[in-house]
Amino acid sequence: MSAQPDIQSVTTEQATFGDLLEVFAWLDREPVLNVYLLNLVLRDGLSAPRDEYWVARRSGALAGLVCLGGSSGAVLPVGDDPAALAALAARSAERLSVVPQRFQVVGPRAAVTAVVARLGAAGLSPRLEQSQTYLAVERGGLRSSQPLPELRTAGPEDYELVFQTGAEMRTEELQEDPRVADPEGYARRAQTECREGYTYLWLENGALRFRASLSALTADAVQISGVYTPPEWRNRGFARRGLAELCSRLFDRTRAACLFVNDSNAPALAVYSRLGFRRCAAWATAFYAPPHTI
Repeated sequence: MSAQPDIQSVTTEQATFGDLLEVFAWLDREPVLNVYLLNLVLRDGLSAPRDEYWVARRSGALAGLVCLGGSSGAVLPVGDDPAALAALAARSAERLSVVPQRFQVVGPRAAVTAVVARLGAAGLSPRLEQSQTYLAVERGGLRSSQPLPELRTAGPEDYELVFQTGAEMRTEELQEDPRVADPEGYARRAQTECREGYTYLWLENGALRFRASLSALTADAVQISGVYTPPEWRNRGFARRGLAELCSRLFDRTRAACLFVNDSNAPALAVYSRLGFRRCAAWATAFYAPPHTI
């Protein structure tokens, strides 16, 4: 039997704006792996009205962090100290009312496992768990591909396409159709994608060949999500060309591109490997859906 983490040696406290520099410096030790949290911290200064940040300390030193996203529904734990992760998992369960009932736990696999275990002890099980791999490619490491000037950002005129193909992608990947599970919230997200220009499309004759979105962007890294080619157009090189073009453009603004992919998705892993992406960490996501109480 493995030893239990010494959770009594760790303290937790809610982070405030006064902790900003310390939290940023701690996350910035792994700027590619932590790009999503770094982007949030830079944008909101630990002060977003509906979000909470909790830190774990060992002998006063920061040893772990979790963000509870009141707006996004994302619970984002990070750290590699088992006791700190256990303490943050307990705090996450205690403060779960902060996040919507439909939420997801995302992050390094050990950190997600700690939160899932703590929620499970309280009788709450995820509807879906995914083991994933976090990959990255640095500027200069991307294998070249034929230029793709057709790749462009989505605009308001693309709403119907973004709405429908995004739902098809999520139904396939997450085993849940957002048009049924959360129609109003999903419609708002599709509108935001078309308004804010962080989703990229490649169309031919009005039909989608490739799409992908930017989840976070800093000077060190960009996190790419929602990489998708409709099933009828797969295995023809569209994803490879689309992603290569997107990364090439983004390298004018940042030094690395990263994403995470399900371990079971062998075709996607092969595409990313051919483009030059390399494994950074074991990752995981656990999805929770109502009704539940804790």
